[in-house]
Amino acid sequence: MSVKKHQYAATASTVYFSYFMMGIGMSLLAQFKPQFASLWHSSISGVLSVVSAVGIGGIVSILITGPISDHFGRRASAVIGHLLWAIYYIGLLYAPNFAVAYIIGILGGIANSFLNASNFPALMEIFPESASVAGLMSKFAINIGQFCLPLAILLGTALGSGYRTVFMLAGILYIVMALILAFSPYPDQVTGPKKQEKAKHDFNLGVWSLVLMGFTSTAAFLLWINTYQELAKSYGIANPSSLQSVYAVGASIAVLFNSFIIKKGVKEIDILIWYPLLSAAGLLLAYFINAPQILYLTSLAVGFFAASGLYQLGQSVLGQMYPDMKATVQSWGGFFSAFANFAIIQLAASITARTGAAAPRLILLLNVANMLVGTALAFVVKRVDQKKQGKAD
Repeated sequence: MSVKKHQYAATASTVYFSYFMMGIGMSLLAQFKPQFASLWHSSISGVLSVVSAVGIGGIVSILITGPISDHFGRRASAVIGHLLWAIYYIGLLYAPNFAVAYIIGILGGIANSFLNASNFPALMEIFPESASVAGLMSKFAINIGQFCLPLAILLGTALGSGYRTVFMLAGILYIVMALILAFSPYPDQVTGPKKQEKAKHDFNLGVWSLVLMGFTSTAAFLLWINTYQELAKSYGIANPSSLQSVYAVGASIAVLFNSFIIKKGVKEIDILIWYPLLSAAGLLLAYFINAPQILYLTSLAVGFFAASGLYQLGQSVLGQMYPDMKATVQSWGGFFSAFANFAIIQLAASITARTGAAAPRLILLLNVANMLVGTALAFVVKRVDQKKQGKAD
């Protein structure tokens, strides 16, 4: 995968660095809950509400930002998104109270939607011959960012001002990225029919199955990383966070492995069929065998098979199907991904409230069901595609 004639090297590098920053930012605010609770004259639950506001901002804006990106261009969406993230990081430091911080949190979600609508389609257009691999590498950049989160926290501590330094530096970096992308070249958006030629869009059952996989592919790893702690304790693991390290290693290795096998000719849809199935098998192993060692194997399986870029692969397939409206169709999958961020955790919380100590194992079964639905949806996509190819022949 190479940037053609290095023409778009600055653009691609900045986009991947943006994904790296996304990885750092995923749980950055949660690392400083007491400090921000004091800053906003609020509470820990208030800070968590601001975190959830980012998800709300994403849900309400994502169906709009896709068409904006397709109509006004990737550059405009990228600049808006990066500037909004700068407002988020710097604004949280100067928010006088919880209400203002909550509004800024919503702006962060809108920023994320603009970046999703610009960065991912841009990578597909910069690397048209290896669009799926380009998308997978965005997941790898996010994983690296998550690995580097502790280093970012240590940097702030070493400089003596803790969270303020980290958040201010993040805001400045987003401003720099906005400036770079404002003056960097972008490839033509349409790689299929020319804009003046109205392409016929067949939104069949396979397409909607891909869109719904935005939910299942996101819920698969979200359920695990947010609920394994209680399961680990019930299985006798004293330090549950060790499972997170195993999970992260599995996810990072899988992204590179998937990039390799796709280059060798493995179809994206086959990965989308088999990986959720294998991940479900790993979860069932933990359900039926109550042993600490099994949880490490399960965590590795979930990391490798569920957090290895399935969402990105689904988005790549959608973008390849509709090259003249990539961001729009990808925003549909993005909507269900954002909805999963909210709904699946709420469902897990409800199960926990109703069933108490039995909840961790029941949530395992919930995740198994979710992954089986994901496999079924991917199988529908493959069958519809086979029927279309049969008619074409």
